[in-house]
Amino acid sequence: MKSIRWKLVFMYLSLVFIVMIISGTFIIMRTYSREIKNAEDELSGCAEYISEEIIDRYENPDNFQSAFLKLFITSSSLRNVQASIISPNGKTIASSTSVSSDDFITYNNSAVISALAGSEAFATRIKSTDENSQVKEWFSYALPVKDENDAVKYVIYLQMDASGVNTSLMQTTSTILIAVLLALSATCVIALIFANTITKPIALLTKKANQLAKGRLNTTISIMSNDEIGQLTKSFNHMSRELRKTLNDMENENRKLEVVLHNITDGVMAFDEHGNLIHANNLCYEMLEIDRLKVSLDWFLDKIEVDRSELLPNTITEAVVEENHKYINVALIPYESAKISVSGVVAVLSDITKYRELDDMRKEFVANVSHEIRTPLTTIKSYVETLLDGAVEDIDTARDFLQIIDDATDRMSLLAGDLLSLSRLDTNTVRFDMQKLNLVKIAENCITQSIITAESNNHTLKLIPPKADPCYIMADESRLMQVVNNIVGNSIKYSGDGADITLKITWGKTKYYLEISDNGVGVDEAELDRIFERFYRIDKARSRSMGGNGLGLSIAKELTEEMGGTISAYSAPGEGLTMVLAFPKVK
Repeated sequence: MKSIRWKLVFMYLSLVFIVMIISGTFIIMRTYSREIKNAEDELSGCAEYISEEIIDRYENPDNFQSAFLKLFITSSSLRNVQASIISPNGKTIASSTSVSSDDFITYNNSAVISALAGSEAFATRIKSTDENSQVKEWFSYALPVKDENDAVKYVIYLQMDASGVNTSLMQTTSTILIAVLLALSATCVIALIFANTITKPIALLTKKANQLAKGRLNTTISIMSNDEIGQLTKSFNHMSRELRKTLNDMENENRKLEVVLHNITDGVMAFDEHGNLIHANNLCYEMLEIDRLKVSLDWFLDKIEVDRSELLPNTITEAVVEENHKYINVALIPYESAKISVSGVVAVLSDITKYRELDDMRKEFVANVSHEIRTPLTTIKSYVETLLDGAVEDIDTARDFLQIIDDATDRMSLLAGDLLSLSRLDTNTVRFDMQKLNLVKIAENCITQSIITAESNNHTLKLIPPKADPCYIMADESRLMQVVNNIVGNSIKYSGDGADITLKITWGKTKYYLEISDNGVGVDEAELDRIFERFYRIDKARSRSMGGNGLGLSIAKELTEEMGGTISAYSAPGEGLTMVLAFPKVK
């Protein structure tokens, strides 16, 4: 079934067949259910009628049979059913099909058993003989008649011939099957017509597409309709026009490609098999700071110190050249190859100066960490060796040495903690419990925690209360206290005796500002921009003697920025240092 025509016909026929089968099955099932329901209602009504006319009227069971026969002769509603009255022990005591009790049939099907148990029951497809001893299918209904003690007194059992229902169902099924056959026949004709209306235009489109593929670009198709096939035809004609236009515009596209190459952020150069430059964007000349007359493949390879023999087919050769304090990465890509040598080369130049600077910063960071760790380790090792050489016998000297060792260990522990904090900040693993805080309360708590240390160093620590209180911001309370305490601690640590350290809260249109000022020696403007760098210290000897490692302000800056704030500093030599924390206002 390779043709789409026959696929459409098959799908259409399958759809109609499935719909007809489902619909027919539903109709038959609904009809059968309705007939069963009607039979059950009719038998139930007959049972109630027999109960009223015989059981309720006659007290003596011996009179049931004669009354039964009279009732079935005179009542037209009982002509289609057979009925019996059964005693509680299952014995038939009256029947519409027999005159003599000797001919009574004993019933023991599920309906009778249920009625004897006290529940009315309806059953279908029960097979038994009629008055002519012919086996038939019956609809059966059994109704228990109970006394005042709710005990089964009699059972009224009725049967209705089911052959009429079966005949009706067979006729309905035959009608549906004939309708299915007629519908499939009509559907087959309609499906062929429908499939032809689709496949013929497609065949024509296929033929014209083959002509277009062979170069006949003026090929067009007449549009015969406005449906999807017509839209496809329009698209084909449009494609033919666009193809002609595309071929005519290729030269313009090449010029656009030249513009792109001249404006990308990397330099691109191409050399032919003779080493002549066939293409280069302006960025190449700017990176190498040369004029266009000097460029050839040999000259370029000499400049980047790469031998031509290193250029192998399907291999990218890279080199880094330094030009006027700039680092340029050069990737050489052979774009054609022969059996012996490379036919042409494309060179891509990238400015990696920024990445080199970042790498240098990383190396400097590693060196600083190594130095900060080595210094206390050297101290610890020296004093431990002295103790091992005999100084441990001198209790006072040993105690002094152990105190020095303890101080060096604390310094290493502090360094490890700061490095861990920076690592967590760099990897975004620090969790912040952001909540609305009063900046005034934060400043007061900081003064409370630091006042003793400040007074022990003969410093004055005070807060200039703001005009408006409270000043609400969003921040993590513990992290913000860490930042403020770090800054105040630095002011206490690096200010001279008798220094004044002031905390002041001001505000702008959208932010609150916490200014922490001291009147110490201050910081040069050239160094002010670097105080937040990791391991940067203005006076390294003095910072190390006071336990500093140059990481406190780096941590403070990153914590502040993670909480949505900013930190800045301004100073002048001899006028002290002021650190400013800024956070957005919260209503």
